[in-house]
Amino acid sequence: MRIYTQRAQTVLTTEQYALLRQLSKEQKKPVSVLIREAVERVYFKQAALQRRRAALKNLLSLDAPVADWEQMEEEIIKGALDE
Repeated sequence: MRIYTQRAQTVLTTEQYALLRQLSKEQKKPVSVLIREAVERVYFKQAALQRRRAALKNLLSLDAPVADWEQMEEEIIKGALDE
């Protein structure tokens, strides 16, 4: 279970907060959970996707020699067995 120790504060309009409270009741989740889920969904997942794309771009730019699958599979198995 995660332990949340850092606080972030924001200010909402009366209408925004009322809607958030309504959603909170409908989903049976605290307002804080709804906000945390939204931040994770919008910002954290997007940032993780960008990091993965950058890693893939770097990997593809290596232009490493690659054999056909059968040869690579054979080398992987041989390497695992030669411990």
